[in-house]
Amino acid sequence: MKNLKGQIDLYDIDLLWKQLRSGDKAGLAGLYRHYSKMLFIHGLTINSNREFIQDCVQEVYIDLWKYHQSLPAVENIKLYFFKSLRNKIYKEHKKEFKWTIEESIESLESVEACYSSESNESFLINFQREDLLQRKLAYKLKELPIRQKEVIQYLFFENFSYEETSKLMGINLRSVYTLAWKAISSLKKSMS
Repeated sequence: MKNLKGQIDLYDIDLLWKQLRSGDKAGLAGLYRHYSKMLFIHGLTINSNREFIQDCVQEVYIDLWKYHQSLPAVENIKLYFFKSLRNKIYKEHKKEFKWTIEESIESLESVEACYSSESNESFLINFQREDLLQRKLAYKLKELPIRQKEVIQYLFFENFSYEETSKLMGINLRSVYTLAWKAISSLKKSMS
């Protein structure tokens, strides 16, 4: 069942996962509808080759169906999908990755909401200032080392916890905190 935002409830995602594990193609189809776009966008943060990422996403779903009988019961299905895609990308393309971060950091709707009561002129000035800051931040994010960029992506763009990020990246929790701290410190320094 979908909630008010049009998203599938966690209960339904768990049900789709159980259906997939039991061999029901409807479970695979439902999980595809829910996660495929999200995985594609996430994949582009790892590698900018759209066709390559599309192929990797498709292969994740092919593997899910191929090995559905041996799939584990999973607490966090989104984390499982992200880790599967990440592993698939690393497996398929072991060379140095060309990392990218989406140009827009936050939606323009939040900027409009902040300045809706102001005059058009001041709104335009503030909008341009905000846009400039977002572009500068996006540029500085691209300059971060790969592991720092990956931690920032998972923590702040995908809203994973530090523990989930640790599991996803296959590193200990302290390393996640250290990488995040270094990335944020570097961004603060370069933005001032």
